Amino acid sequence: MKRHLTLLLSLCSSLFIFLLSLFQWDLDDRIGKYVSPYIWLFFVIPFFLLLTLWTLIYLFSSRKWLPLVIQVITVVLWFFIPFEQLNLDINFKLHQQKREEVAANIQSGALKADGVDYPSLIPFSNEPDNSSLIDLPKGYASVSRGRDDVAVETKGKATSVLFFTNLGLFGHFSGFVYDPKNRKPSSGDFGMKFDEIEKIQKNWYYISY
Repeated sequence: MKRHLTLLLSLCSSLFIFLLSLFQWDLDDRIGKYVSPYIWLFFVIPFFLLLTLWTLIYLFSSRKWLPLVIQVITVVLWFFIPFEQLNLDINFKLHQQKREEVAANIQSGALKADGVDYPSLIPFSNEPDNSSLIDLPKGYASVSRGRDDVAVETKGKATSVLFFTNLGLFGHFSGFVYDPKNRKPSSGDFGMKFDEIEKIQKNWYYISY
């Protein structure tokens, strides 16, 4: 019984670590990106370390390697699997339809910016023009991570929409840009500078700074 319980706990903890890492962004959207680090720090990591210690003790007492091997493999994979990129891919697929609905509503005029460039309380060197921001209606908050709005850039009769995916410090950010004409974004669009511009699929680009 003890053997099976140790093995089961080891498998469950490893699976939990991977699932939590894969869906970290959606967890942040639900509980807040400033709360989830404390969940890792005070619950996930201590539990995993204690269980690893237990599997080590279990190895010396019963000569069974498998639970400890699972813990070690979990740590190795966690460092080598590109969870940030996986989170990006998962987030794009999960919210693509809603983002396109928002873009269509903006293009049709159902959603509009108020046109007023309010001064920022905390100005950074690289932030969107406030006059280009459009507040998201309820039910669409998850399409722009960490914010309740999107940025728009109008060129001719078509409007590009920037959905934020990550807001770093000192003006660093990343996001998805939808352009109905499939035009590649240019650094300076939305009043912001870009370091990276990568096409994901038709009408969709990933940008970061």
